[in-house]
Amino acid sequence: MALTQSALLLRERREAWTAFLAFVDMHRQDHWIFRGVADAATHRLVPKVGREPVAYAEEKELAIFRNFKRRAHQFVGVSVLTDWDVLALGQHHGLPTRLLDWTTNPLVGAYFAVTSHPKSTTARVYAAQAPRLVDIATEPDPFLVQRVRTFVPPAVTPRIVAQRGLFTIHPDPTRPWVRRSSSIARIDHFDIDAAFRQYFERKLFQLAIESSAVEADLDGIGGTLAWQFTNGVAVGAFNY
Repeated sequence: MALTQSALLLRERREAWTAFLAFVDMHRQDHWIFRGVADAATHRLVPKVGREPVAYAEEKELAIFRNFKRRAHQFVGVSVLTDWDVLALGQHHGLPTRLLDWTTNPLVGAYFAVTSHPKSTTARVYAAQAPRLVDIATEPDPFLVQRVRTFVPPAVTPRIVAQRGLFTIHPDPTRPWVRRSSSIARIDHFDIDAAFRQYFERKLFQLAIESSAVEADLDGIGGTLAWQFTNGVAVGAFNY
C-alpha cells in the first residue's frame, strides 16, 4: 500500500535524524568540535568581525575591543581577566571579534542550526578537527596569533559551561576557514533540510537540548516555555 504524503514525510524525517546520529557517531572522538548555522548556502566559517571584508580594518577591530574592555569594567572586574578572557566575554555579549563559537556537544550544534534564523533554509552542522590549543602563557596577545588555534575559555558566563563552548581564533577574520590541504584540520558537515528542522527541534527537546538548558538563565527558561506553548509540547495536565 502506498504511503500517504504525511507518512512519507515522517519517514524521511526519521531517516534524516538517524543519518544525523550516524554523523555524530562518526565524529565521536574528543578532538572533534561542532558548530551549527542556519543557512548552509551562505553561513561560512567566518568570524563576525570579518563578514563584511570591505568594512573590516584591524585598527577598527582593536579600537572596539579596547573600548569594550574599558566600558565593561563597570559590570565585570576585567582588570583580573586576560585579554583572551575579555575577548571571549565580548564574543558572548555580541562584540564583533575574530573568534568563532564551537561546542564539543554535536547536539548543541544541531540545536543552534535548527533554531537560528532564517528558518526557511537548509541548516548545517559543521564538524571540525580542533586545531592545536593556544598557549596563552606564551601567546598572551590574541591579536598576534598567526594560525587558527583553539581557545577553551574559563567559565566567564554560565552559558559557555552549559553549551560546552569553546572558540577558534582566526588571524585573518575575513577569510573563510576551509580545509585547503592535508595539513589543515579536516572539516565535515551535515545538512538539515528546512522541512526537517522542526522535527529535529522536537527530538532535541526530548534529549533535554533546549533553550533553558543551553542558555542556562531566565531568558532560556522563557524561551523553552514559549516554544512549548507554540508547539503544544508538555503543556497539558502533565507539564514541565
